[in-house]
Amino acid sequence: MDHLAVANWMFQTVNASEDGDQLDPPKPVPRPGVEDEETEGKDEYSPGAETPEVSPERLARFFG
Repeated sequence: MDHLAVANWMFQTVNASEDGDQLDPPKPVPRPGVEDEETEGKDEYSPGAETPEVSPERLARFFG
């Protein structure tokens, strides 16, 4: 996903007019368990946190 976003950004940047505004590079897609400066401390499943118990019914409902 990240590589496709960067490739699209590069294509648009290279093919844009020189007088136009430059596009900002895309931000990476957030990964579970990885915190960055913007989401630090907001994720309830951050590394070091206790793993929540999941019931078999909830798993069955998730996987449909």
